[in-house]
Amino acid sequence: MVQHETAMTEAEVDAQLEALKKVHEEDSAGPQNALDRGIVTVGTAFSFLFAIATVISLYEIVVRYFFNAPTIWAHETVIALIAACYLYGGMQCLAADKHIRIGLIYFGTSGGTRRLLDVVNGLLALFFAVAIAYAAYTMVEKSWWTPQGDVRLERSGSAWNPITPAIIKMMLLITAIVLAVQSLGHIWTAWKGTGYRQSAGETPSKWAIIGIGVVFAILTVGGYLLFSEGRNLGIQTGSLLLVGSIMVLILTGIPLAFVTGLIAILFTIAWFGPSGVPLVSSRIYSFVNEYVLVAIPMFVLMASLLDRSGMARDLYDAMRLVAGRIKGGVAVQTLVAAVFLASISGIIGGEIVLLGLIALPQMLRLGYNRALAIGTVCAGGSLGTMIPPSIVLIVYGLTASVSIGDLFLATVTPGLMLASFYIIYILIRCYANPEMGPPISDEELNIPMAEKLRKMRGVILPVGVAVTVLGSIYGGIASVTEAAAMGVVGVFLSAAVRGEVTWILIRDSLKQTLETCGMIIWIGLGAAALVGVYNLMGGNRFIESTILDSGASPIVIVLIMMGILVVLGLFMDWIGIALLTMPIFVPIIIKLGMDPVWFGILFAMNMQVSYLSPPFGPAAFYLKSVAPKDMSLSEIFRALIPFICIQVVALAIVLFFPDVALWLPNWVKGD
Repeated sequence: MVQHETAMTEAEVDAQLEALKKVHEEDSAGPQNALDRGIVTVGTAFSFLFAIATVISLYEIVVRYFFNAPTIWAHETVIALIAACYLYGGMQCLAADKHIRIGLIYFGTSGGTRRLLDVVNGLLALFFAVAIAYAAYTMVEKSWWTPQGDVRLERSGSAWNPITPAIIKMMLLITAIVLAVQSLGHIWTAWKGTGYRQSAGETPSKWAIIGIGVVFAILTVGGYLLFSEGRNLGIQTGSLLLVGSIMVLILTGIPLAFVTGLIAILFTIAWFGPSGVPLVSSRIYSFVNEYVLVAIPMFVLMASLLDRSGMARDLYDAMRLVAGRIKGGVAVQTLVAAVFLASISGIIGGEIVLLGLIALPQMLRLGYNRALAIGTVCAGGSLGTMIPPSIVLIVYGLTASVSIGDLFLATVTPGLMLASFYIIYILIRCYANPEMGPPISDEELNIPMAEKLRKMRGVILPVGVAVTVLGSIYGGIASVTEAAAMGVVGVFLSAAVRGEVTWILIRDSLKQTLETCGMIIWIGLGAAALVGVYNLMGGNRFIESTILDSGASPIVIVLIMMGILVVLGLFMDWIGIALLTMPIFVPIIIKLGMDPVWFGILFAMNMQVSYLSPPFGPAAFYLKSVAPKDMSLSEIFRALIPFICIQVVALAIVLFFPDVALWLPNWVKGD
């Protein structure tokens, strides 16, 4: 009887997983017009470039390490393939409405008001796309033709010397043109009331029109000051206008990727004139060609494959046999499983969804305190920011020019410390009040030995993948990017051994990777362009001198930086925060004589807090998507308060005792 009940529970979880995937597929398969539908359809095929890039990366590792015959073409080919996917991902996300919006006004509207906001957003996106198209054309003109009009395709200048620079610049131009056409289509469908979440025939309310009128008045006044005075305003006033513009545009619900890019273009025109717009496209081109960023889609693909296979389930079941008899044991096993999952994927969204479907129902069925169960799933699922291979640290390493290997070593102790604090908190609560987390009954744990061995074998493959990824990095076999490719192959082979590889699994995993990278990278594109323009305006020197000349002690300066990151984390995505602030903060940290590796760990821990903090803590929204209907967002956020406090304590320990993070990389180096 007990086995039947457990089997039914697993079947219910399987049904929930399939239903959730179906909902996600329907959400991404309901574009607004024929162009969008075509982009999504082609995007499914386009996403297979990720698979080709993975195979090429693995080939390079094999021939270099085993045959001492490094290639001269693999590196640039992989960059070109991934860059093409990044650019296409922007169109795919716009077509499927997958770009991140952070709109306090936008998400509180419906009907005619939503239609009006979508028309406004479409116009802003159109301006952004047209400006990028103009800037990209100036690059293509120089890259494809000589001043005399003869064809001359720009080459990379490497030993292989391919024409990839010319191709990528042309793709940027094509992408911008398609984005402009998409924006026109969205303006038309919004005007008719046939777009996303809209109803035809509804007119905007009086207050909506007044509110949007106020926003436009603010933009008009700011725009007048910006374009009439330009650099005469000074960097102080320019900085205030820049921050204010970002906040106003975010409120309207325009995708965050377009907000930063649009502001970058506007301030470029105001400070340097229309001839300065190509500066923005050159920043975008440089960003998509960063080899370190290739690791991001590889780790996302690992997580997507893991999400669709049964390895996470078996890992969780194996932990259950170990911790099931103690009070709070299911919560403890959830956190241990979360650490293993984080060491495979490096991202948090999939982990929280998986744990929300697998662990949360188990804890609620056993009578766990709801707040404790919610906090365990969200906090445990968010450990991907701290446990290597963390994508947060990869992006930080890129922006701060810091060794990613050193960052991965430095985050091991703080990451495990944070997970341990969660476990200690759970055990204290459950042993003080056993009703908070009752153990699993002996009847459920007393399963046949053969079944126990089967479940324990489920740990071998996921742990093997994690060891392969991290071992190849620290063993000098592969770079972080190549190790990510090895991880993809490891998860794929593990799923094949388990008999779970299907065409649908491969197709859906690659499609999810394209859309996820489209969200992440396009936020990065806009932020990189904005930071580049702001630095040319003199913003980095202004902030640096303001902070360093304030007379504050180094630790106070770091605390101010942490406070800024906390505030930004309430409203922005982590990659936007990293690319906007780290190019300014890290040079200051270095001038203060502090270690940028240590500051990177502080940044990752700060982003841990932002993942759980209201009003836009992503972890809460991920869990809400799979939680029982009676579980509200307010209940979820209240449950996260103790875990946020634990995160702050852990952050303070690393802040005031840097050796907690730095001892391991120093020991490895022999310092």
